[in-house]
Amino acid sequence: MGRQDQVVAVTGSAVISPVGLNAKQSCASIRAGVARFAAHPYYECAGLDPEWDEEEPLTAALVPSIDPYLDGPERLFSLVIPPLTDLMSEAKLKRKELKSGALLLALPQPDKVIKGWSLEKKFIPELCRRTGLDRFKISKASQAGHAGMFSLIQEGTAILSSGEAEFCIVGGVDSYLLEERLEFLDKSWRIKSGKNVDGYVPGEAASMILLERADKAKSRNRPVLATISSCGTGTEPQSIASEKNSSGAGLSEAIGKAVDPETGIGWVLCDLNGESYRGFEWGVVQTRLSKIFPDVKRVTHPADCIGDVGAATGGVLVSCAVEAFKRGYHPSENPLLWTASDDGLRAALRICRSANE
Repeated sequence: MGRQDQVVAVTGSAVISPVGLNAKQSCASIRAGVARFAAHPYYECAGLDPEWDEEEPLTAALVPSIDPYLDGPERLFSLVIPPLTDLMSEAKLKRKELKSGALLLALPQPDKVIKGWSLEKKFIPELCRRTGLDRFKISKASQAGHAGMFSLIQEGTAILSSGEAEFCIVGGVDSYLLEERLEFLDKSWRIKSGKNVDGYVPGEAASMILLERADKAKSRNRPVLATISSCGTGTEPQSIASEKNSSGAGLSEAIGKAVDPETGIGWVLCDLNGESYRGFEWGVVQTRLSKIFPDVKRVTHPADCIGDVGAATGGVLVSCAVEAFKRGYHPSENPLLWTASDDGLRAALRICRSANE
């Protein structure tokens, strides 16, 4: 890990998801296999032949505290504000401290619907206006999709190690439960329905992770819940949009950068979501990197319980690992986490249980 003053720690996490309004509830539900899948209140999927077949209810995973009819960017703000304020309250961050911190936020990957919203430019300023948190030293929004949070954690680690900021909040928010987006995904054969068994259950969530240098956290009496061991990214040349099976090259590259070949993996947390493309890719990678996977005891994929949550996935995975560390049910103290974006970006992260836990 290097010098102690360069070790970056996870000192807080917050989540809102279909199975919990905070990290503790969400992770406990995911561990127990509790799923909150139900018929969407108004959207129905087109039949195999839209001209002749009747529409059928869509199975989705909605956050229960959010109005199901709330649409557009307003839905994203309703999702992201509670975990952000919860995290800051839990960490006892004072307003005057914000000018020494960073806010890095992963947002939905641009698609036919999202790309016109200018989220990278407008979302953080509007979020800060609504919450009154407008003094961060560094702020950045990224629309890199599923892999966005891990890429930003890598950036946040560099920012903290260089001393540019005292702390870094890395967040992610996404919802597939927007009417125009559901229509686009349905027509694209991406969401699971009667006509498309090779799809995912659309979900929504927001997640937040607080990063600090371990030495600084201890001086502030902040709990070191986990430490960042390593990060890696890669690019898959045959993305899901190519209509070809994944080559596994990008994910193999990302994992290869994050994992020492001589170190085995006991626990994997990932964003497998039910699509055969992702399952095939994971199979290729396990074969290609077989030397590091013989001792895997558990593979955790929260989409089983909360559906696909896009850009919020990375924080959900980190929170699941951290909650397991805190409560002693982790099968490994140094798990591997990985995520895969639709455009080909792949990201892997290895975190380590703190000796304090």
